[in-house]
Amino acid sequence: MSKHMTEDELTQLIGQLNMDELESVSTSATRSDFSRRNGSIRIKDQSIIVQDPENGGDLPLIRSVEPVRLYVNDEIVTAETAVSSADRIRWEVEEKPLFEIEVSADKLYAYFQLMSKERYAWRLLDSMPVNAISIVAEEDDSIVLESVHLSEVVAALEQRSIMFQLDIAAIQHEVQQPTYRPVVVARGKAVIPGEDAQLDLYFAEQVESHFFEVGGSVDFRNHLHIPSVKRGEVIAKKIPPVQGIPGFDVYGNIVIPPPPKDIMIVVKSSVELTPEGEIVALKEGRPRITGEKIKTFDISTSYIVSGNVDIETGNIVFSGDVIVYGDVTDNMIIESLGNVYVYGSVYNGTITATGSIFVRENVIGSKLYSGYFGVMFNRLYHSSKLLSELFGKLLAACRMLEQALRSKRQQAIRFGQIVLLLMESKFKEIPATIKDLLVVIANIQHLKREQYQKLKQMSEFFLQPTKLPEAASYNILQSYLALLQDTHQEVARMQEEKVEIRLNQCHKSELKSNGDIVIQREGVLLSDLYSAGNIQFVWEYAVCRGGRLEAGGSISAQIIGGETGASTILKAARLIRIKKMYSGRVCVGKYCTDIFEMIENKTFDGGSFRQKV
Repeated sequence: MSKHMTEDELTQLIGQLNMDELESVSTSATRSDFSRRNGSIRIKDQSIIVQDPENGGDLPLIRSVEPVRLYVNDEIVTAETAVSSADRIRWEVEEKPLFEIEVSADKLYAYFQLMSKERYAWRLLDSMPVNAISIVAEEDDSIVLESVHLSEVVAALEQRSIMFQLDIAAIQHEVQQPTYRPVVVARGKAVIPGEDAQLDLYFAEQVESHFFEVGGSVDFRNHLHIPSVKRGEVIAKKIPPVQGIPGFDVYGNIVIPPPPKDIMIVVKSSVELTPEGEIVALKEGRPRITGEKIKTFDISTSYIVSGNVDIETGNIVFSGDVIVYGDVTDNMIIESLGNVYVYGSVYNGTITATGSIFVRENVIGSKLYSGYFGVMFNRLYHSSKLLSELFGKLLAACRMLEQALRSKRQQAIRFGQIVLLLMESKFKEIPATIKDLLVVIANIQHLKREQYQKLKQMSEFFLQPTKLPEAASYNILQSYLALLQDTHQEVARMQEEKVEIRLNQCHKSELKSNGDIVIQREGVLLSDLYSAGNIQFVWEYAVCRGGRLEAGGSISAQIIGGETGASTILKAARLIRIKKMYSGRVCVGKYCTDIFEMIENKTFDGGSFRQKV
């Protein structure tokens, strides 16, 4: 129960109060509640009126709402700001253009877009005095400041130099009946692009696949599977480039179309280029097209070996296709400036071809190089290129030695003596390299032998030290150097674009192709394969065990490795597709993974890896 305070007790409590403290508290409260006053701000009759605070009150706050732009003491403010009556406060509205003119990126179209037909005055909305205010303005449609007229739009277009074929009617219609959407008011004329030259081929560039049929009988004497033409047959036609038609842009400037690309064509003596652009065979054989930027046409004559390539036939160096109906036996070499077709097997041999290589049976302990690699490993190319480099240095050394002798005022020495001296001291490798070249020339088969007769004679001259001092001259060295350069450049130009190596199986061999490598049957054992294109195993039971396979494109394999045996490495730039793999290493691009347990039906690409090499 609550206890009520008696009157005596209340009187006693009042007597205990400290009146001084009570007066202090009372005065403070009075000042706080009645003397302190915050500042205020209001909008009236388009004016911003600021009332300053009193007795330590807070300054009023001001901010603006788009599209109003607020300035305090001539500085723009974007956030809430405290102001006083002493501050200079002004406002303006950020006006947007009544219309816009845009030109397309290709400068063929000019667009007019009406944003607003009229511009009105703006007025501030009045408000009561407050401590914090947001300045808001609205359009006053009773006061029109500006209107869009046809003449203003045309003047704006002319100011931007857009005066060509203006559509005045379209501008007038949009001004009178606005859609507020972009309207095309000027049009240029697009150029009509030209057409690049084209080359239509009327022959197959690849050998037909039935050359490698395993089942059934094969007519070894039938060459129809090798692309061939007869004398007088049109093998290709060049369609000349068509020049484009100029256009103009909305500024009236003429626009010239880019010139069409032409195709440079060079024909050998076995073909003819007619004024109509037709390329006609002048003899029977396999049509060939080589080169990338400059297309060279030729008719390749085949060199046929009815049996084996062995010690009796000797090594074969031929400027066309080589067809062997037997085997290529131990340590024999075939160098072809065309394709090589072997109906048998290749045992411990070397085949280089600037075109493709086709082996119907097996390749054992051998080296096969096609396309670019057929050029690089061609002995005629290698020897002539090396000699041209050596003789280039020899010429430079002869000049330096002559200048040194003149500076010392030595008695004139014959140029031939300088050549002999340098060959015996600084260029000892020249005689051996010349001998290698002469061996290759001696092995060149019938067709081209006479064309290398001059190269043979000049090469033999530099192997006769008794004649050099008397007969050697600067012009002779220069002529020999030019002949060497022509020789290796001619071999380089014989490289065909679409090449491949195709065979049934290989064992302990090295294959390099500037195109694809296709394994038709059993597979690859302990061999290294490099393809700038793709490596493909066709037979579903084909095996790849040991060695290294590398492709600039993709690898499509069947069975990789075995339960025991050497490790196999597969590397491709794009992807690797495997039917079954026991063990080995797989690399795609810069990523690799090791396989320790059998996998099946697996495709590897760049996203399949986590281990970065």
